[in-house]
Amino acid sequence: MIENEGFDVGCIWFTEEAHFHLNGFVNKENLRFLGSENPHLCEEKPLHSPKVTAWVAVYSRGIIGPFFMRETISSERYITILEEFASTQLGLEELLIEWFLQDGARPHRTERVFRFLDEYFGNRVIVLEYPKFTGT
Repeated sequence: MIENEGFDVGCIWFTEEAHFHLNGFVNKENLRFLGSENPHLCEEKPLHSPKVTAWVAVYSRGIIGPFFMRETISSERYITILEEFASTQLGLEELLIEWFLQDGARPHRTERVFRFLDEYFGNRVIVLEYPKFTGT
């Protein structure tokens, strides 16, 4: 699309959420230690530490969010965030959504979430398994 249709990647809403643990624990899921020797680090952490989740959408011309929640992300909670995002975006006429990209987290890939995305964004969605859902 970029080469054939002159697609502007500046027209994509990129979305992501992050978990902030209230006890100071930092989730290093996406961090890697690179070195010539194994540091043999052991870090103890509680099984269920209290946390806050923040979700944000970033666009080349704006940001919507962050939206905060204390609960773990479920598809129902994610749809609530998407509804808030959509209502905020509708109020900002200069920030029209051309494409919407979300990560492939399991709660983001349920039939109910896909139905919402299809209704609101149509064929302007970039997400894992979405083409199978819509048949496009």
